[in-house]
Amino acid sequence: MKVEVISLQIIFHIDLNAFFASAEISQNPDLEGKPIVVCRESRRSIITTASYEARKYGIHSAMPLFQAKELCPQLITVPPHFQLYKTLSQQFFELISSFSKKLEVASIDECYVDMTEYIQHQHIHPYQAAKDIQNHVFKTLKLQCSIGVAPNKFLAKMASDMKKPMGITMITNRNFKEKLWHLPVGDMHGIGKKTVPKLQQMGIYTIGDLAKYENYEKIRTIFQKNTFIVYQRANGKDFSKINYKKNELKSVGNSTTFENDSHDEEFIKSVFHSLSQEVSNRAKKRDLVSNSISITLKYTREKSKTKQTIIDQYTNDFDIIYATALLLFESIYNGENLRLVGVSLNNVVHVQDLNIQLSLFGKQGNHLSHHSQTDQFIHQFNEHFPDMKVMKASSLIEDDEIQKKYLKNNE
Repeated sequence: MKVEVISLQIIFHIDLNAFFASAEISQNPDLEGKPIVVCRESRRSIITTASYEARKYGIHSAMPLFQAKELCPQLITVPPHFQLYKTLSQQFFELISSFSKKLEVASIDECYVDMTEYIQHQHIHPYQAAKDIQNHVFKTLKLQCSIGVAPNKFLAKMASDMKKPMGITMITNRNFKEKLWHLPVGDMHGIGKKTVPKLQQMGIYTIGDLAKYENYEKIRTIFQKNTFIVYQRANGKDFSKINYKKNELKSVGNSTTFENDSHDEEFIKSVFHSLSQEVSNRAKKRDLVSNSISITLKYTREKSKTKQTIIDQYTNDFDIIYATALLLFESIYNGENLRLVGVSLNNVVHVQDLNIQLSLFGKQGNHLSHHSQTDQFIHQFNEHFPDMKVMKASSLIEDDEIQKKYLKNNE
């Protein structure tokens, strides 16, 4: 479906559903479909997040664990793994930024993104764009998300809360009254629980009541200098901008969890190959480079190793990232079974901030200069580790015999 070029902006609010619980399920699929909560196993513990299966029993965040177990005796308790949540959160934002760089992080599991240019350039319907993002997040990270689509941030946030999990809701300038005005005033984003009784005492029970001009003077006693903003939002208007300039990434990384623990070095190196390619692609899309590369090896939930090195050039080149990852892997791997491996560019900077030549990103005039740097790095690597043979992926294509063999095997 083609979309006409319009002047209205198209804002998405994307919210990961039951994020901490979903993150645990993404690492342990056996938990899928079961009532789980994320918290320490202690009678005094307070629940951080409950899966949607647990919520069916009336369990919710901030509930004491002992009460939750009374509601659901078969409840599964999973301890929190905050580094996992941080990693998945970063990967989530990186993934969303591949659709649009105009992204504002709202919290660890939600963001606003201006999708106007993407939708106009791709000539697709906003709903389809939201569906594409939703599917991509689930396929890549095994995380569910709900998306609100609207002409401003406030309406987008309201929309994303309406269908969970995996919901997509569109609110427009034409249907916002139908979507919002019947809702209790406490459901309006930005209205705190302590404010609701005060509004109700004034006869304001719904968002529609809040939107009436005759109630403006009443609500001024509560909202004071923010009265106009609240009144405008109740009437579907929000002029706040996407603050995407504050969201400069500090690192670009990717990791994967194996279906079965493995100590097969050839398999592990092939995974590093894929991860390095993904990290390179993500960095290039955002024009980010770094001279710090690290890998992570995870043996069990309690045992992991991270190794970082500084190289003598800023890069986002796949060959250099991959060769460095292999070097680091050889330096710390002890032959034990691995459950997860990861690769990361750390302390990334925008290429313009470095004042370096854009030849790093493929300008024809400096193509040879870029490749000579890569070749020099790989040569030094192979001299240092003679038992490992590293070569550029592009050289496989240049090698006619290898190319013929590949084609023959895939006929």
